[in-house]
This record gives sequence, C-alpha cells and structure tokens, in this order.
Amino acid sequence: MDIPETWQIAFLLVAFPLIGAGIGWLTNRLAIQMLFRPRKPRKILFWTVQGLIPRRQEEMAVRVGEIVETELFNQHLIREEIRKMDLHPHLQQLATNIVWDRLAPRLRAIPLLGNLVNDKLLYNLNKIALECIVGETEPLLEKVSMEVEKQIAVRKIVEDKIHAFDLDQLEDIVRKLAHKEFRSIEILGAVIGFAVGLVQSLLMVLAQMT
Repeated sequence: MDIPETWQIAFLLVAFPLIGAGIGWLTNRLAIQMLFRPRKPRKILFWTVQGLIPRRQEEMAVRVGEIVETELFNQHLIREEIRKMDLHPHLQQLATNIVWDRLAPRLRAIPLLGNLVNDKLLYNLNKIALECIVGETEPLLEKVSMEVEKQIAVRKIVEDKIHAFDLDQLEDIVRKLAHKEFRSIEILGAVIGFAVGLVQSLLMVLAQMT
C-alpha cells in the first residue's frame, strides 16, 4: 500500500482526536444532565428515560430518613442536647418575675399582712423560689426530653421534607456546590476522548503505512 499523503496523515491526527474529545465532553455533560433531567419519564424508542434523582427521589427520602434517625439521632441525641442547655439565667428571671412582679403586689394588697412585706422578705422569697425551681428543673427536663424523643418522628419528617423538595431548587443547589467538579468531569471526558482518538488515528496511520 502506498504511503498516505502528508495531508491525509495530518487529517487523521487532528480529526480523530478532536472528534473523540467532542464525544467525550458531550457524553459526560449528558451524564451530568441526566442526574436531574428529564423530570418525568419519557419514552425513547424501547427505553423509558428519567433523571436519576427524580426517579430515585422517594427512595432517597427513605434512605436519608433512616440514616438521619439511626446515625445522627442515635444514643438519645435530643435528650443530650436538651441537657446541655444553660437555663440558670432564665430560671433567675422566672423566679424574679414570680416573686417581685406577681406575688409581691398580691401580698401587699392583703390587709395587715401587706405592711410586713418588704424588700428583704421578697429577696428571701426570691431565693427560695429560685432554689425550688432549680431543684425541679433537671427532672422536668428529663421528662420533657424523653417525651420529645417519643413525639418527634425524625425519619418521617426527613422523608416528607426530601420527598416534597422542589427538584429545580435542588438542581440549582447541587450545580452551585459542585460546579467545579462537574466542569472537571466534562474536561476529563474531553481529555480521555482526545487520547482515545489520537491512539485510533495513530493506529490507522501505521496500518496504512505498512
């Protein structure tokens, strides 16, 4: 076989890598698009096509709900977080409000007894009220936290939220977060396609030269 002309070799060395790069870029871009689209199932010849996330949204909601409930909310997480709350400043304010704002006016309004109500007495009553409230707070928090754990269905809440999540909004969020990664995937597809095309063109040139 005659050695191919220079322009034929140049054409093979340029065209195949460029075509391969274009195909690689387009393929990866299409794969990224198909994460989100089409939103609803579409019939293309013998295949039904739908975006991965729209198709698996319900399954994702169930799985994420399970993970959140078993992994993130395990070992009585809600109860532990409630126990960490520093309520002392609020309890002090509560005791002050009860004694000085509510109890004091009523005591002073009682005939004869009202004359005995002074700031020192109210201060002592405030101190006693605070001690009583603080003493009852921990058992109350324990009961409340246990009741909250029983009442809050974490898995169901997460499932409902994800299932109802707007897909356009979700796509926008994912694209903003993973913009660089998606771009890198597209470029990588082009690079691999270029390399494959270059190898093919070299093999074809060698085949024609032998």
